[in-house]
Amino acid sequence: MTSNTYTGRVLDNENKTVDSAKVTLELDGKSYIVHSDSEGFYQFNADLNGDPVPARMRVEAEEYQKYNRNIMLSSVGNKIEEIHLTPAKKSKKSLEKTATIVTVVGTVIGTIIAVATYLNNNSTISLRQNCDPAYPDLCIPKDSPDLQCSNVKQRNFKVLPPDPHRFDGDGNGIGCEKK
Repeated sequence: MTSNTYTGRVLDNENKTVDSAKVTLELDGKSYIVHSDSEGFYQFNADLNGDPVPARMRVEAEEYQKYNRNIMLSSVGNKIEEIHLTPAKKSKKSLEKTATIVTVVGTVIGTIIAVATYLNNNSTISLRQNCDPAYPDLCIPKDSPDLQCSNVKQRNFKVLPPDPHRFDGDGNGIGCEKK
């Protein structure tokens, strides 16, 4: 028996190379597995005597239909013809599954947004319940001691009567005005 090198190439139906395709040669009860390179080439070394022997070629590549073919190998010729793969067709079931996933994801996202909005609105309401209504643009606790403008960071905020902290000294409805 002598070791022979067998080479070939994996292409798609438009003669573009298919790299990283798993190429399996089944010969005399043994499986030889290689992967196509960036140019679509693959290569096997197999031991054969002079007589032609039956073998099976299998090729698998992502997004392509599986290739499966019986061939005859001999020690005389050392080239396996080009293998042309057909792009996999998306089944109706696959498309329905994708649509279902998109619907579920959209529902989940919508629910998350609704819950976040609810929590945000309700936390704002509960926080505002302890705020003095005389200062709608900021939250000054109702029970806070007498404050002055130097005690708050905000400037030019809305003030409504009765203005318990006297932030609106000139009565124009604007508190702690910048001068």
